[in-house]
Amino acid sequence: MKKKTTKLLLIFLTFLLLGSILLVLVSTIILSPQYVFRTIINGDSDVMDYNVFPRRIIQKSSQPYYYKYNLDESLKKMSIDYMYKGKGRTTRLDTFLKETNTTSFIIVHDDKVVLEEYFNGYDKDAVNTSFSMAKSIDSLLIGMAIEDGYIESEKQSIADYIIEFKGTNMERITIEDLLLMRSNISYEEGNIWFSDDAKTYYMPDLRNLALTHTNLTTKYQGKFHYNNYHPLLLGIILERSTGKHVAEYFQQKVWDKIGAENDASWSLDSKQTGFEKMESGINFKAIDFVKIGSLLLHGGTWNEQYILNEKWIKLSTISGLPLNRDEYKGSFLENKNIGYKYMWYSTQNNNGDLDFFAMGKYGQYLYISPANNIVILRTGKSLGNVDSWEDIFKEVSLKVGKDKSNHRN
Repeated sequence: MKKKTTKLLLIFLTFLLLGSILLVLVSTIILSPQYVFRTIINGDSDVMDYNVFPRRIIQKSSQPYYYKYNLDESLKKMSIDYMYKGKGRTTRLDTFLKETNTTSFIIVHDDKVVLEEYFNGYDKDAVNTSFSMAKSIDSLLIGMAIEDGYIESEKQSIADYIIEFKGTNMERITIEDLLLMRSNISYEEGNIWFSDDAKTYYMPDLRNLALTHTNLTTKYQGKFHYNNYHPLLLGIILERSTGKHVAEYFQQKVWDKIGAENDASWSLDSKQTGFEKMESGINFKAIDFVKIGSLLLHGGTWNEQYILNEKWIKLSTISGLPLNRDEYKGSFLENKNIGYKYMWYSTQNNNGDLDFFAMGKYGQYLYISPANNIVILRTGKSLGNVDSWEDIFKEVSLKVGKDKSNHRN
């Protein structure tokens, strides 16, 4: 009996091995060898993935801007109330940040750095990656391309710039639909080889993927549905309208003008195709990325330079109140006090004012609180044991803004 069981187990394992080999071979033929290799070797995405992909350098500013510092050591000891798995907890801010796998945490108030801390093996020279915060940058670049006259309007059909879609149902989709994440382009989440999450992250030719593997569905009905094909299509539109690589346009329009002290980079799908990973791939030093928040806080003018129309900033960052919660049903924003506009999120803070933020996987955040004149950057290796980072930022913004205001008075 024991020998028979062992034999059956060996047969099962043999078939399992053969099935796995067959799956790899079929995937290699249908998709691409490089894609299959990346998914097998790298698995899920990681904060060190800027080492996995080739990248295009974004050169530092010719006129770097250096924040003034007004460091407040007492902020590290600030008491933080937060929830984890529905249970309330209280601890010091610095303890909380370290225990939640935070790597950098910067608070800028009244254009001065009041807190700059690094944790878990990171320092000011460490490279951080944006993940989906890159989508918010995509939105800024679309606004700049409109202002520069490269794009006529966000209301235009995407087929005006992607001629491959002329005469197809894709022609009905507007640039605004992509920005709002409300197109009817089909998208399946998940980490397996055939999911759209994996394809839009690891495929070595993302242009071709976006142009030839996008299909329409009727199940979304114009409601919010997070979709990584949207930023890829926006990247193609930016390339074709400006005649420049997206990273090059970003360098000229944003990175140089905000006074970035350090080079950054934008990860590419592959050396052969050289297309920016529009959904996730900006790599930066923390002190530079926070300047993008300062730019938005000041309505598009920063470092004594006009950079972007304030009207576009308001249009793209702030959702109206009250939120139409039906729009987010079935998404990760369902039942949350968070709205989504042109690839930016907004939320009502503890004083009833509207804050807005960029957000990426593993808890990457650029949070702007106009009412408190505060910008916060948080990068991390994971979300950590906390239910809502937005609640943390609201609490910190209110306490820092109120405390500094009292000191001035």
